[in-house]
Amino acid sequence: MHTTLKTTTKKHKLTLSGEIGFAETHALWDAVQQIAQQPKETLVEWSELSHMHYAGVQMLFALRKSLEEQGCKLQFGEPNPALYAQLHTLGVWDALIQS
Repeated sequence: MHTTLKTTTKKHKLTLSGEIGFAETHALWDAVQQIAQQPKETLVEWSELSHMHYAGVQMLFALRKSLEEQGCKLQFGEPNPALYAQLHTLGVWDALIQS
């Protein structure tokens, strides 16, 4: 799993790739904390991410809430089809993306 956070003066871009199992959530947590400390519009690019443990999904929910409280948006790029199927099957897709 790779987690890359790029920041400009106007926004953050968080790129996730590979698989995020429970053991890999630490890197995601570090990136989420960095974003929350400097709230800006944030794009999550996850087209190369094939699997995400529910702990990672919870972190994205928490990040969205934190950003919204600061008046910022969390947006998502087009997901990997395998990840989309996982999130949709579990009923998480609509709650995470459309709320």
